Amino acid sequence: MSRENDRPREPWEEPAEEDSYEVDPEFRQRPRLPRSARPSMNRGSTPVDRSVHPRKRPRQGGDPRGTGNDRSDLYERHPKRRLDPSRADDPRRAYDAYGRPRQGRPSPGNRLPVDPEFEEFDRPALRPATRMQPSQRPRRIWSTLLIGCIGGIVTVLLILGIIAFVLSRTLPSGLGGIIGSKSSFTKQVQQPLPISATTRQLQVHNRVGNLSIMVDSTATQATLSAVEKVQASSSSDANKEFGRISVNVKAGSDPSILTVNATVPDTSGGLLAGLSDSVDLTIVLPSMVNTISASVASTGNILVQNFTGLLNLTGNIGNISVQRGLLTEGSCLQTNRGNVTFNGLLIIGANSDTGLIPCTTNTTQNPHPWFSIKSGVGNVDVTLGAETTVILDASTNKGKINGSDFNLNIQQNSDGSASYDGPLIAGTSPTAMLVLEVSTGNITLHKGT
Repeated sequence: MSRENDRPREPWEEPAEEDSYEVDPEFRQRPRLPRSARPSMNRGSTPVDRSVHPRKRPRQGGDPRGTGNDRSDLYERHPKRRLDPSRADDPRRAYDAYGRPRQGRPSPGNRLPVDPEFEEFDRPALRPATRMQPSQRPRRIWSTLLIGCIGGIVTVLLILGIIAFVLSRTLPSGLGGIIGSKSSFTKQVQQPLPISATTRQLQVHNRVGNLSIMVDSTATQATLSAVEKVQASSSSDANKEFGRISVNVKAGSDPSILTVNATVPDTSGGLLAGLSDSVDLTIVLPSMVNTISASVASTGNILVQNFTGLLNLTGNIGNISVQRGLLTEGSCLQTNRGNVTFNGLLIIGANSDTGLIPCTTNTTQNPHPWFSIKSGVGNVDVTLGAETTVILDASTNKGKINGSDFNLNIQQNSDGSASYDGPLIAGTSPTAMLVLEVSTGNITLHKGT
């Protein structure tokens, strides 16, 4: 090695320069000569005075990276640091001009302090931390179902509230008549029925309730009895319901027609009003009025006893029963839903047919039914005298026909229907026609005594 390294180093003096700060003399270094001006490292070479070649300091007025930013406040942010006094005696060959070790890494106790200027220059630039967006968790299916269930419950409660409000405004007795407990109340009304010798037809219309027509040989006057039935929560409410029921008897434009009309009008306009109200009518006729015809329309059961004449009974929902009667041509017994029972005689004569088609108001001279018994859904049970001569036209879409009492062997069809068209008594040639018709149900024929 050259002896130059063995010579004690002289402190480096920095030339006077107008600067905004003053460097600690202990931290000054000698300027480094260009390679061409450096002395030879061989022995005997003349040492060169390094003090005449001052070292150039980096520019203080700009960014070392060349960005042009003013860094004049660098030393204001980083105060001056004084070197350890022992630093002057330490050898510098293991460190470069910036104070970094050339080989290895010095221990923390022997590491030289770094100039704040170069420390700032060598510090790696930190990128601004990017804000991480929180990950959106998928909505769980249970929360969606829970929200849907709550919405459905709220909707149902809202609808029920609207219905309750409407009913409370429309029903005369309010919601207490429906939600609260109810009791049955009845009221019976009886009045004379003005049937005279000129009366030829009795028309009865009952909207809701049962109807009975009886011929009593002991009766001297025709009477009408009405039993009104209501469901109410109190006597005052029952009286209001009784006031809404009316039973009227009046003669029409034709004085030979007497009309009985029983109604349960929905005067309040409520949706459910009047459904629990009903009127049962009972008409008692003396035996001298057997020549009249009766036309009855009722929603309920119809019972006729000991009547002789033309009957036109029409029921909506309920059973029809005619006992010990004599029916004339053109009679009709029919109901939409219910059983029809007839036990009596058919009046048949050589010139008895008037041409009236049963269940209608039309007449014809062509072959047509004389008597008609029908049921939509229900059974038809007919009991006739042993000497009854009629043409039987019986049919059912789904059911059976039993005529064993008259020796009729009627077979069942493969589709479940059955029918018969022929004389009721074999070997006879009758002209009157009896029609028995059922949509769903059975037909049974009995022979009376």
